[in-house]
Amino acid sequence: MSDIMDEMDPRVLDFIRKHVTSFTRWDTLRFLSENPHTCDTAEHLAMYVGRAPHLIVAEAQQMAEQGILNAEVTGGHTVYSLTDNKELRQIIAAIVESARDRTFRMKLVYHILRAGGQ
Repeated sequence: MSDIMDEMDPRVLDFIRKHVTSFTRWDTLRFLSENPHTCDTAEHLAMYVGRAPHLIVAEAQQMAEQGILNAEVTGGHTVYSLTDNKELRQIIAAIVESARDRTFRMKLVYHILRAGGQ
C-alpha cells in the first residue's frame, strides 16, 4: 500500500513528510497559502483554522524555525506569515491545489497519520 501512497512528485512528498506532519500544520499552511498576505498572531490563526491556540502556537513556532513560516515580533506580539521563499510557496500551493482531488487528499492524510500527526 505504501508504494501507491508514495506515487507523487518527489519534492511534494519530501515536503509533506518533513513539514506536514499534523493536521494542525496542514490547516495552517492551507489557510496561509489561500490567504498569502495574512500576517497574524498564532491565536488569531487558531480562530481562522478552528484549532486550539496552544496547538497553533507550538506548530507555528516550529514551522518558523524550519523556514516554512516567517515570524516577526510586532508590538510585543509574534506574528506569522507564509515564507517568502518562492520555491516553498510553490510547493505549498501545489499541495493545496492537489488536495482538492480526493485521491491526493487520501495520500496526504495517510502521510500525516503515518507521521503521528493530529
